Amino acid sequence: MRPNNTIRLSGARDLKPLNTPCVFKPMPRRRRRRGYPLALLIGLEGNRASTWNIYSESVGEGRQIQGDEDYSFYEAIVDALRPAVKQGVRSVLVAASDERDYGRLMTHINRHQGWLLGGWSLNTVTFERISQRAMNKEQIRELIETQGFKERLAKTTQMDLQGVMEALEKRMSNSKGIESLLFTLEEIEEAIRGDEKNPEYILLTEAFRDRHRRSVERLLQIASNRGIKTRVVGFNTSAGTRITQLGGLVCITR
Repeated sequence: MRPNNTIRLSGARDLKPLNTPCVFKPMPRRRRRRGYPLALLIGLEGNRASTWNIYSESVGEGRQIQGDEDYSFYEAIVDALRPAVKQGVRSVLVAASDERDYGRLMTHINRHQGWLLGGWSLNTVTFERISQRAMNKEQIRELIETQGFKERLAKTTQMDLQGVMEALEKRMSNSKGIESLLFTLEEIEEAIRGDEKNPEYILLTEAFRDRHRRSVERLLQIASNRGIKTRVVGFNTSAGTRITQLGGLVCITR
């Protein structure tokens, strides 16, 4: 049975560049997969917030947050984001019809949680405001079907992926950097379990995941348990093309 707190997307299996329409195709009922993480969505109205996890094939309900004191309220929102950010989600859309609500949240983050915006390139998070509401399931269902939301989601996730790819290309530019990269399931899993190398970020294409689904699911579960960031990349993106050239899988170590 599908969890009651999950809303099925009409198929964001991959994010397309902005010059290509991002089309959500109807998913067959027999495929009840959640999909891989894409972004976080915060519905924000005054002192109330609703968080949502955006996956490639569904939307999962997060937390309902309410508070009368600004500092504690915004800290609770940041705390709700931490688990996904630690796993590699770096795109956050804030649905705030009142621009002042978004401004107050970002002021708090700048002052008290600056690591989200200005940390190491593999850790920084991209925040974008959208003007629609996202406080309940009905509003979410309406929102995810709009072309504007799909385009903004594609733009935001491409922006944060660009930072990761820049870090990867920098490693690829010299022999020492290449030594910090791993390219096979076996050596990545060995590094995760061992002490010699410290994996930080795993990138793989959808095609690689589909070819090695059982092994990849085991690897991603181990990585999640160890707090290692992971990202599945659509095949029709420049990042997907580049990772395919590297064999479809790459792990950046510290």
